[in-house]
Formats: sequence, C-alpha cells, structure tokens
Amino acid sequence: MSFTTSRSRFCGHHNARDFTKAATRMGGLLHNGVKFSMSSIKGSVGLRGVSGYQIGFIEHRGLSTAVFPISKADFFQSNEELSRSKLLLRLFSHTPKLWHGSPSSSPRNPPSAFKSHLQLGKPKLTALIVLSTMSAYALTPDQSHAIGVAATSLPVPSLSALLFLTIGTALTSASANAINMAREPVYDGMMSRTRSRPIVRGLVSPRQAIRFAILTGIIGSAALYFGVNAETAALAVLNVALYGGIYTSMKRASILNTWVGAVVGAIPPLMGWSAAGGSLVDPGAWCLAGLLYAWQFPHFNALSYPVREEYKMAGYIMTAWVNPRLNARVALRYSVAIIPLCVGLWYYGVTDGLFLADSTVVNAWLVACAYRFWKECRGTVAGKGATASARSLFWASIWQLPTVLVLAMVHKTGLWDGVFRPEEDDRDASDAEAIEELYEAE
Repeated sequence: MSFTTSRSRFCGHHNARDFTKAATRMGGLLHNGVKFSMSSIKGSVGLRGVSGYQIGFIEHRGLSTAVFPISKADFFQSNEELSRSKLLLRLFSHTPKLWHGSPSSSPRNPPSAFKSHLQLGKPKLTALIVLSTMSAYALTPDQSHAIGVAATSLPVPSLSALLFLTIGTALTSASANAINMAREPVYDGMMSRTRSRPIVRGLVSPRQAIRFAILTGIIGSAALYFGVNAETAALAVLNVALYGGIYTSMKRASILNTWVGAVVGAIPPLMGWSAAGGSLVDPGAWCLAGLLYAWQFPHFNALSYPVREEYKMAGYIMTAWVNPRLNARVALRYSVAIIPLCVGLWYYGVTDGLFLADSTVVNAWLVACAYRFWKECRGTVAGKGATASARSLFWASIWQLPTVLVLAMVHKTGLWDGVFRPEEDDRDASDAEAIEELYEAE
C-alpha cells in the first residue's frame, strides 16, 4: 500500500471514495492531491492477511522523495483484524513523519525551539485567562481602608502580588495547555484548526511537551504560593488538573466536556479575587466567575459549529455535531444569562450604576448574534446561514468579553470619587476617628 501526496496542490479529489477522504483527514493530510494506491487491499473483509506496507511521500515538483517502510508488526497484535479506518488511524499514529510531510516539506526557516515551546502554551488563550484574572484582581473591593483588628488580616493589593499573579497564572495556564496538546497529537492532526500545533508538526515531541508542562506548572504554582497566597495557588493547580486531565479525557466521551471546560474558564476570576485579598464567599466574586462561565458557551459553541464534521471524524463528542439545535440553544441561553450576571456586579457593589448601561449594550449585541445562530439551527436541517451566523457569534464573543471586563474596571465602585467628588472624600479622617474610638472603647 502506498500513499503519494503533493504538498503544492490543495484542491481535492471530490470524486474519491468516502473512506479514502476519511483516511486523508485522519492522517492530517488535507493536502488534497493525496492519491491512494491500494492494490494490496481488496474486498470488504479485514486486513489480517496483508503482510507489509510502504508509505511514500513524493514532492511532485521533483524536489525530493521520502519513503517510510512499515512492517506488519508495527500495527498488528498477533492475529488481530482491523477495519480499514482503524488500520489507517493506527498507521498514522505510528508514523508521525506523515503528519507534517517529508523533511523537504517543512518550512525553510522553522521556528526556534523557544517559539515552538511558546506555542505549547496557546499564547492567545493564556492571554485571555491572564486578562480575566487581572480584571478580577482590579475589581476586588479595596481593602486598604479596612478598620480595626480586621485590617491586619486583610492583605492589601500590591504591585508585587500582581506581578506574581500574572506570571503564575500565565505559567500554570501554559502547563495545562501543554498537557492537552501532549495527550492529543494524533487527533489534533485530523483537524484543520489544530494541525499546525508544534507536536503535530514534529517541532516538539510529546515527551518534551510533558517536561515543559511539569516545569511551567511547578514554577507557576510556586510563584502563586510564595508571591500571592496558598488559596490562589490551589485554584491554579485545580485548573491544571481539570483542563489537562478531566476535560481532555471527557472530550472523547461526552458532550458534558463543554460544561467542564466552562468551569476551567470560571476559575481564573476567583484566583484574581483571592489574590487581591477578597473572600471567595463574596457574591461579587461569583458574579465574575459566572460571567466567564457563561461566556464559554456562545464562544465555543459558535467556534465548533463550522468544523463540526472534523470534530466528528476525530472522535470528539461535541454538541455541535451530536445535537446542533441544542448547541445553538445553549449558546443563546448563556448569552442571555450574562446580562443578569452583569447586573449582579452592580447590585453587590463591584461596579457603579453606569456599568449597567454600557455593559447591556455590548451584551445585547452578543444576544442578538446568538439569537440569529439559534434561529438558523431551529429546523431539522440547518440552513446555509447557520455557519455564517456561527462565525458572527464567535467574533462577537471575542470582542464582547474584553469589552465588558474593561468597562467593569472603568466603572469600579469608588474609582472616580476622588476626581468628581473631592469634597466628599473625607475617608481617611473618618477612618482615623473610628480607630481612635476603638482604642478608647478598649
């Protein structure tokens, strides 16, 4: 059996048989122009009798040829009989060079080792997590005016704590993401949105990714423990376990993986709140966590819908292909839920009243996009507009969350009191009087 593919051709053979097309995707070789010569595999029975294989990667412009011989023992155990699809999946899992082509198909200037390891941490996702953590840190009610004995037990937000929080959050997030990549290189190679990841391309091995994850996880959690507090460090470690362990395993088992992944997104605001000295029983902290939790659904459900067939082929159990109508309904439901959560931030004193007006405009935009997506998916067969509306919802979610978090910080309760009402800002004097009264009472 031989595979011949042209790296320079990207138009596929639409008249190919279904299993051929599926095998192409399973190998992560969506360079259409892949041709199969399967003369040694005939009939519909299993493949137990096939003795050997030779996989050839040929650059059609004559630049190079690479052939990788594969023996029967590489993917057969005793007299095991495999279907064609399972055989091809196992074949590609034993020949990682095929995921990224022959040596000549790699870029002329491959990324440095530093950049490759940086990509393991999913920098864009990590930046969003750091933003949500720092936003919660900034929004935590100021403890610097605490009165009496309680003042010694309430940590005051500081620049050093913020620095350690930022570094620790970024490193622990990178650790969780690296574990996720190290566990799924074969399946990442089957999807267009993950095929360029460093392990799939052979720039980093799974073992190196695990080492990177261990190193960043230890340094990040230590930075949080010694530079912030134990509670924040514990939340970070919990998040690494949830994302790298439970969530990654559930992706191939149940649609509930999305709900578990949303919990992962809700924890960083609690980390920021705790780092600033806030109590985790404070309703304001849970409003922020709920905001991040609810946001995950319109964001991911919209992201997954246009590539739902790729998720299905890779074996990921996602709502987008299991039940598209439920997928759109959940996205709409949680988009609407964001509005009362923002009201809660005002009600519990985290933000001022103007935040209600600003955030409602932005949130209404997200709800409108989610409604269009749901409307397109209501029928038995989703219309052509469903994919377009999913993309619109995805981009709306990309802009909505940072905008709402920035607005919340701009409208933090008491932030502008010293600017617009300086004559009423007599807090220091009143605090001093209150402390004197406490000493006199003793």
